[in-house]
Amino acid sequence: MKKTKVFNLVTAVLLLANYVGFSQEKPVLNLLNQYVDAFNNLSNTKEINTVLSLFDSKYKNNTAYVGLSGVIKRTTTGFEQLSTQLDQTLKNKKYNFKITVREIVHESQKERAGTVSALVNFESKVDGKVAETGTILMNLVGSLIKGEWKIIHNNTIRVSEGKDIGNCVSYLFSKGASFFGAETYYPGGVEYNNEFQSFRVINRDGKRIIKGNIKDYEWSENGDVLEGALKVGNASTPEEAVKTVLNYVYADSCVKIDFN
Repeated sequence: MKKTKVFNLVTAVLLLANYVGFSQEKPVLNLLNQYVDAFNNLSNTKEINTVLSLFDSKYKNNTAYVGLSGVIKRTTTGFEQLSTQLDQTLKNKKYNFKITVREIVHESQKERAGTVSALVNFESKVDGKVAETGTILMNLVGSLIKGEWKIIHNNTIRVSEGKDIGNCVSYLFSKGASFFGAETYYPGGVEYNNEFQSFRVINRDGKRIIKGNIKDYEWSENGDVLEGALKVGNASTPEEAVKTVLNYVYADSCVKIDFN
């Protein structure tokens, strides 16, 4: 009888120890912290696979991005898109994006799966200058797959904070007074996008035209820059006219564009 009681006591202690150890480990919370650390260190480690190793090959992400103007952009991406985004982020030397866990809102850990909801602060920089700050509500799902914990799903809501927002950045260059090129960085979803556009100032049928690689604009004699009948601004020089067009094109994403 005594041996049975001792055996049961030892078993109970072992089970309790395993349970406590499991609770302390909190695999899904560890996944979140490992992801944040690996992502933030990507520019130093250059190891994309260190980040990707935390995700299952069938990983899915749903993101809603709320811009400053109230425009909402929704995207759904998978493992391949994540890999491409990380590769582009690493190659873009001018762009830097950092995330910091501010608060764990909810956590649920099961034996083979877990969920964690966290408020995450983010800051993006272009050429060392703060371009955007805000908050991400991240709802992450982890699962035990073939003996390893992997992130299998993530729902995120990213909100730009107006009080901390920086400016979009456009690197504008010209050849004379008729040809212009612009590489513009602007918020677009879960990261800053960059886009190249070219413009030529020409005369067509007696009118000055700012011919873009996407759309054309009229630049009238009184300085008004027009998209059809809509006035989008006024400019006195070709460079100002191109800047006016860029401010109009990115109005939904940018409070202001810093031209370099």
